[in-house]
Amino acid sequence: MADSESISNGLKSERELTQDMKDELKRNGIVASLEDYFKRQDNLIALNDGFHNILDFIPDFIMIDLLEEYRHALFRNIDAFASGVLGYRHGNVQVMRKIARHFYIFDSQSKEFVLDERFKDYSSSQLEKMSKWSKQELLSANIDSSMTVYEIDAKVRENGLKKSIRVTDDEFRVIKAYSIADDATKTQIKELLNLR
Repeated sequence: MADSESISNGLKSERELTQDMKDELKRNGIVASLEDYFKRQDNLIALNDGFHNILDFIPDFIMIDLLEEYRHALFRNIDAFASGVLGYRHGNVQVMRKIARHFYIFDSQSKEFVLDERFKDYSSSQLEKMSKWSKQELLSANIDSSMTVYEIDAKVRENGLKKSIRVTDDEFRVIKAYSIADDATKTQIKELLNLR
């Protein structure tokens, strides 16, 4: 059941995935309060010290973004809050939403969305790029967090689960050259392409 759910989630639109998250909150009787809003807002402000990863922000962002009741608080939506209080741009919020929709699951014990354990070792940059694949496609390809995004894409394609997307000849030459390059060259390429 989980596998077929993962595959179908990979085919759903961003809007459908967001609705699924809202439905999950509704099924679990999760409602917002102004007190909870301020608690989450304060937590996000505390995290905004330059030492935290974008993944640390997502659980509070998800709840503020999904729960309609929060919109009656000081900020009408998470974008205004992110810009006005945290100094984040719209693009940062969109990245968090994309990662949340694809890789966060509802934990019935904590009543929060948490990063799926199977993807906890990946960086936010990797997760953002990986969101074009379903969880099942990623897991079936036996990828790991030490791979670059290009290596992950190539592995998933090679696994044959997304046959409509093929590695071009140019992509294959780049991947092949990268695979035999020394560590210093690989590091330079990663830095140049801002992969990790």
